[in-house]
Amino acid sequence: MTADITAGTLEHQVAPAPEQPPVAEVPPEEDGRRRRKLLLLLLLFGMLAVLIGVAAWYLLFRQPINPLPVIPETRLPAYSTSILGPDMAMGVAVSPDGDRIYAAETEGDRALLIYDANGTLIRKVQPPESTGSEHVPVWVAIDPVTSEVYVTDRPTGEIYVYDRDGAYQRTFVPQQQIAGWQPIGIAFDMAGNLYVSDLGGTVPRIEMFDRSGKLVRTFGEGSGLSFPNGVAIDKTGQVYVADSNNGRLLVFGSGGTLIAQVGRGAGIGDLGLPRGVSVDGQGRVYVCDPTAQGVHVYRAPSGDKPSLEDIGFFGGEGIDDGKFNFPNGVATDAHGRIYVTDTGNDRVQLWSY
Repeated sequence: MTADITAGTLEHQVAPAPEQPPVAEVPPEEDGRRRRKLLLLLLLFGMLAVLIGVAAWYLLFRQPINPLPVIPETRLPAYSTSILGPDMAMGVAVSPDGDRIYAAETEGDRALLIYDANGTLIRKVQPPESTGSEHVPVWVAIDPVTSEVYVTDRPTGEIYVYDRDGAYQRTFVPQQQIAGWQPIGIAFDMAGNLYVSDLGGTVPRIEMFDRSGKLVRTFGEGSGLSFPNGVAIDKTGQVYVADSNNGRLLVFGSGGTLIAQVGRGAGIGDLGLPRGVSVDGQGRVYVCDPTAQGVHVYRAPSGDKPSLEDIGFFGGEGIDDGKFNFPNGVATDAHGRIYVTDTGNDRVQLWSY
């Protein structure tokens, strides 16, 4: 009896364990996606941490992590575009920021053409009336002080002055009379002094006039100049003259002494028939050479390098982009752009670094 009661009591106290719900199995595809999302999230957090570290490092030290490579001095410009339309353009000048481009066309309307930075023609400027004389504008220069535009006229032997938008202002007249004066090439230095290549007189020469028109100095009387054309002045005051018929580029110091030259020849850097000349802010000298159908580039003379250093040549004969048919004038702006009158192809080419 006792045994039965105990057994019954035990049966009553021990209840069967409840059934556990089945554990859901995660499909392998879902598990893989979760792992990939987790890895991607960790990767993004890692990249963010690196970027924050780089930014903090730069703000602390204020210098680029990897300095940009320096453009080699010997690098030549590349062709960019062309302004079409000028009829046999000879001289060209451009404002420092490139918003005004002036080209002198020697055929057709024989006018000064003014373009904006996009090459859109703004105005066609006819020379002032001159009884009994035809007009042929040849070379162009911009006064850095007033932004006025000076244009030489070959048949009349005059230099006409316009404002930046082409309104005629006056005719430049030297203070003292110069016998047989025949101005052709013109340029300004940084102070606004005017330099003129004069084909008249007993011998051709370069003349420097101050702001009042007073003749201050002459260059080249003893250098045997023959039809000097383009003139340019660099920021140190050195004067560059394209001695065309002698096939030379001459460099005079600010005092008038010949300090360097490049001559005619068939070798690398030699000239044939130099015409237009320009010097940019980096001391690179550009010389148009119609016989070579392109532009020579030199490094300006300096204290440690007193001679002209040949950098290279760009162009070549043809009608395609970047090719020339008797290039004559060249100008540079403050943004590393070079403007070349492609005379025979009736256009102004734009090159840039």
